Amino acid sequence: MPPHDRTPSRQAFLTLTALAVVCLSNVTTAALAQSDQYAVIDIGGLGGGFTKAWGINNSGTVTGVSFTDGDLYYRAFQWSCGGIQDLGSFGGPGLNSHGDGINDMGDICGWSDYEGGAPFDYHTFVSRDGVMYDLGTLGGDSSEAYDINDVGIVVGVSETVPGDAESLACKWVHGVPVALPGIGGRISRAFGVNNAGFVVGKSGAKTFTEHAVYWTPNNEIVELDKNRQSRSTAMSINDAGWIVGQASAGSDDHAHLWVSGHSFDIHDSAEDDSLAWAINNNNQVVGHTWSYGEDGWHFYWDEESGMVRLEDLAPTRCDWIFRGAFDINDLGQIVGSGQRTGDGPWDRHGFLMTPVYPSFDLSQPSPAIAGKMNGIQATNVEPGAKVYFVYGFEGGGTLIPTCDVTVNALQIDNAQVAGSAIADINGVAELRGRVAKNMSGRTLLFQALIPSSCEISNLVVQKFE
Repeated sequence: MPPHDRTPSRQAFLTLTALAVVCLSNVTTAALAQSDQYAVIDIGGLGGGFTKAWGINNSGTVTGVSFTDGDLYYRAFQWSCGGIQDLGSFGGPGLNSHGDGINDMGDICGWSDYEGGAPFDYHTFVSRDGVMYDLGTLGGDSSEAYDINDVGIVVGVSETVPGDAESLACKWVHGVPVALPGIGGRISRAFGVNNAGFVVGKSGAKTFTEHAVYWTPNNEIVELDKNRQSRSTAMSINDAGWIVGQASAGSDDHAHLWVSGHSFDIHDSAEDDSLAWAINNNNQVVGHTWSYGEDGWHFYWDEESGMVRLEDLAPTRCDWIFRGAFDINDLGQIVGSGQRTGDGPWDRHGFLMTPVYPSFDLSQPSPAIAGKMNGIQATNVEPGAKVYFVYGFEGGGTLIPTCDVTVNALQIDNAQVAGSAIADINGVAELRGRVAKNMSGRTLLFQALIPSSCEISNLVVQKFE
């Protein structure tokens, strides 16, 4: 089914509805300081019912995979505040592609079907300025790329012999594939690379017995997990050399952090298993925790907070069910996929979860009774500033047209304008209006913004009498 239309409306709402201060309940103390300080933006899709956001750079540009209209084919995409773009494939409209990593130059890596290739044979690509370049393989039929650093080094996996599915960890330097050595066998994968050229992944003699490793810029391999009886995987590395992934913990597998040769189990969940997908340069991590046969939940982690559910960071009354958190940039922006109210079981929406920065205050309305005149105030505003008051029925996110998503966003889904007012010499802007009688018993969310400076207020919510 087509993705929901979440584009913001500009229709004025001439009768004022109001709200109370947001209060989240049932959150942990560690999460409380961060609660309600994110907006969740639905990034849309390419016409189909399935979109996953896999990577984000420090400009807030996102890549991933999205099905096209009819859900017959999927394509790599690039998303920014200007919208979503199909990156194409190595061939006609009937071929698939998948975006995985993006660097701060805007270069995107991934993999694509190619003309003449067998089903499930792919070639690694780099997309630069809208042009997709084929980086080829180590000699086999197929290769895939998972990450790219700011100097253009791409890492992934490649087959080495035509017709042989055995594959090796690989990096592409200046577009040339280089095989990375393995340990105890020929099975290896490279998943992440930092800007110093250190690569992380896994290697071993056979599937499900691989060990977390990293490769130096000179292609020397180093084991992170010296216990050959266990299994582990390294997924991501930041510029300080902190590495995250997964390692065995008894009969379970837990999210792990490796720092200067030391291993730390960061699993902080009642669930059995967990995996850390990505780490940024502020040592913030995203991942997934679950028990066998259950979906589990998706988390943000840092040293102070431990594992925090994404739901505890989302705005109140948010209808997102998070199904994946795959990357986090240095601004703390998180990308992944989820479901929304009314979705089918296989529908997915790509999301960008972005921190917000309230800088002035929005009051409760008075008297918060439908059918009567109500007033709501923004305070601590720069005198003379024009303040817009917006409302909606669900928490989530709306882009501010004059502002980049790395600066600020609204925490209301499909936010609509209620009205505007100019702040007086005391820094107070007040909007008054009659609340429609049919709002009685309904709950609405409100926020105020100053588009000229990208400032926003706190988010408040009110159920009307």
